[in-house]
Amino acid sequence: MPAPNMREKILEAASRLFAFEGYSAVSMRRIATAVGMTQANLYYYFKDKEELIRSALAAVFNGRSHSLAAALASGESPEERLERAISWFVTLLFDDEVVSKLFFRELLTGDKDRLKFLTQNIFQESFNTIIEIIDACIDTPDPTLAAIYLASTIIGYCQYSTVAVYLQGAKPEYFEPVAVARHLMDQVRRFAKAPCLAKEVLA
Repeated sequence: MPAPNMREKILEAASRLFAFEGYSAVSMRRIATAVGMTQANLYYYFKDKEELIRSALAAVFNGRSHSLAAALASGESPEERLERAISWFVTLLFDDEVVSKLFFRELLTGDKDRLKFLTQNIFQESFNTIIEIIDACIDTPDPTLAAIYLASTIIGYCQYSTVAVYLQGAKPEYFEPVAVARHLMDQVRRFAKAPCLAKEVLA
């Protein structure tokens, strides 16, 4: 039976190589060498490269999503929980190079099967939580659409920041995760519904 610690070592090495060099540039032999094993032995853990890619993506994104679950587990108000979620996502895309490179690589590659796998097996649970929070504190008839819009805004801002940093008038603080999260939350607060407070008073 494959050793769990070796499997984790392979996934960690593979995720970094895929993130910084791309899928096509990284061979199974290269990954095997990185963890000190033969290519034949690597196939004992993963039947092919696609399985390794999906497993590496799952390991990276699932590992980070646990920190989001922990951040949202407290008994704070829906608005405070939403602010935590926004801050978590912005910080992740700005500061975690492995996550951001893998995430944007998937968006650019556009592999429908892999995107479907990521969405259904990794992103959906966290997304459902965000929908529930939005429904509790934002006046919108469609919390799912609001959640998609919010996530798209964060993703677009983080992606465009690599260009925006060179725009005339752009300030360094525009690209600091804390400042970006605060600005986005200010926009959200404009639509925060007062009944959210009323519900807490009546509860």
